[in-house]
Amino acid sequence: MEITRRAFVETVGAAGLAAATGVLRARPVAAAASLRLLAHSSYNEDSDKAIAKLGQDFVSTRGATYQGDFIDQPEVAAKLTAEEQAGSGHDIVDLQDNLPTIHKAFLVPLDDVVADIIKVHGEVYQIAKDSGYVDGHWLSLPWLGNAVQSVYRADYFKEVGEKAPATWDDLLRAAVKLKQAGHPVGIPVSQCEDANSILYPLLWSFGATVVSPQSRISIDSAATQKALDYVRQLFAQMDATVLSWDDGGNNKFMLSGRGAWTINAPSIYLSAKKNKLSFAAAVEQSPPPAGPSGRFYYADIHGWAIFKFSPNVDLAKQLLRYMFTAESQKLFLELGQGYDMPVLPSLDVNPPYASDPQLRGLVGYMKNAHLAAYPGAPDARAEKAYQTYVIPNMFAHAVQGASNKDAVAFATKALQDIGYGM
Repeated sequence: MEITRRAFVETVGAAGLAAATGVLRARPVAAAASLRLLAHSSYNEDSDKAIAKLGQDFVSTRGATYQGDFIDQPEVAAKLTAEEQAGSGHDIVDLQDNLPTIHKAFLVPLDDVVADIIKVHGEVYQIAKDSGYVDGHWLSLPWLGNAVQSVYRADYFKEVGEKAPATWDDLLRAAVKLKQAGHPVGIPVSQCEDANSILYPLLWSFGATVVSPQSRISIDSAATQKALDYVRQLFAQMDATVLSWDDGGNNKFMLSGRGAWTINAPSIYLSAKKNKLSFAAAVEQSPPPAGPSGRFYYADIHGWAIFKFSPNVDLAKQLLRYMFTAESQKLFLELGQGYDMPVLPSLDVNPPYASDPQLRGLVGYMKNAHLAAYPGAPDARAEKAYQTYVIPNMFAHAVQGASNKDAVAFATKALQDIGYGM
């Protein structure tokens, strides 16, 4: 199981931009300087290639060296902690969602860098600010957003007389038919990021919330019980293996040719297209289903942070500014192909991937998207609930026989252990 968004607005070139604004101009650095960057490895390999190229291009004219390391998401927490304890390691690190709240004591404030970029490109989306702005300071520079949408086999749906599901009820009706046809739907109900990205907005769409706007526990509600009842019904139409999927589970499920529908970042669609699978033309995307309380959008935000122990803080800040020149953003968005999306509205108008009908729906997605903390404060407690899979575990309890009361009690206790109050 996994996971996740416009041609940029025309601006002057990198050199022209620096000359015109004075904010992205590089300064000379010592010849011996080096930069090490740590990032999550992407399901879209070209995204990692874009970052690698930007890093190498940046140091090539500055007498410095660059090394980019990409690791799988489950390894990130341990790696960050180890470097913090050692007081050495990478200069720049990729922090997702509300991770800056957990690592804030070790991070260099980036208020000057963000201010320079905002002068050129305008403000970031609110969801990006919710990720990077902590205790009155920018502790990470929002870099990209990953959106999630319905991914489905249009041919399978047509065979059973159904269209792309607009609501969760539409999906359940189609799921019964699709299972009978040998092509079930599937979402992870397990301990993975993809489960978070699907089950949080499903919960919201039924009118339930994990915490209130005041960040008090609100999971024990009639709306939560309706969401639990619904997922039980949907689980009956899915393979039981969804209980053990990792973040690649729904990708494999759909790319095997057996699966009919899931929710995911565009990686499934992009992979089918890139590898010229026989059914690639039938893989389509649509907005996530709406529930009784409407349609809700979830996204992950990745931002760059600089460790205080870095011996090259100034050089690292220069690289972050370089990443937001017009040429850098053009390269990043082209190689990101919609898997990685801009966090700046000014760059989210007509990105390169908007010409693809299956990706056009991602334009403007971030405007309405939320992190897992919604509607509470984007703090460390929300990130801990996300990392310990409180909500996926609640649903997993329910589909495996626990009563609504017991499933909610489990979640309530877990949230209290994290530090939330009633």
